[in-house]
Amino acid sequence: MENVAPIGKRIKELRKKNKLSQDYVAKRLYISQAAYSLIENSRNRIAISHIVNLSKLYNVTTDFILKGEKSIIKISPNNGFIPLVKDTAHAGFLKNFEENHYYDEYDWYRIPGFNPTLDQNLFEVEGECMSPTLLPNDIVVCQKQKIDKVIDGAIVLIITKNKTIIKRLRLDDNPDYLLVESDNPQEKGLHKVKKVDIKQLMVVLGKISSNLVPHHQIVSTGKIKELEESVDLLKRELFSLNKKLNTLTK
Repeated sequence: MENVAPIGKRIKELRKKNKLSQDYVAKRLYISQAAYSLIENSRNRIAISHIVNLSKLYNVTTDFILKGEKSIIKISPNNGFIPLVKDTAHAGFLKNFEENHYYDEYDWYRIPGFNPTLDQNLFEVEGECMSPTLLPNDIVVCQKQKIDKVIDGAIVLIITKNKTIIKRLRLDDNPDYLLVESDNPQEKGLHKVKKVDIKQLMVVLGKISSNLVPHHQIVSTGKIKELEESVDLLKRELFSLNKKLNTLTK
């Protein structure tokens, strides 16, 4: 890295394009703002670890930072990517989700069949309040929605100042509260969430799960279907017999 001037220029352009301050980037690199300023102004060399971290921060390749290679894929909602907020990162999301750059800190994925926008996020489920509908570590695809546009029975992710809540919404005329409930039969009853505490409400559009249906459940499902078909057949036969009896009694 004999010529550091182009590198300094590129990382400066990346920072300005993403509307980040030198202080913010310096903290991500675990160096002082003064030290980072010397790198941007090509007065100091840049460490390999800083190049790697900057490539992650700006979603570009290390080759782009080093050589200006432009044959890259820009990771953004416009290209079909959705940010994933893992359960261990929920607290950080609550603190920063209103900032323009909060999603830079997360992994991004492309989900077939979804047309993501900036209003969509992936969330990793924690806890069993929605079991068996949603299981711990399932990934749910959520989209921002206005409270008055959500239909009764929809699964929603509610973001308050202190926590994220995944529940099933039950519509009510109460102007001050939202009523929600769990799908887990062990958690009975409706719960109230103050509307003034809600920072954002997202509707769950779908889920990605690594949990496979056990074989005995598949067998049970097949038996239930056979039983339902037998009941339908019995109903038709009884109807036919009833019809014949009515004819004979006339």
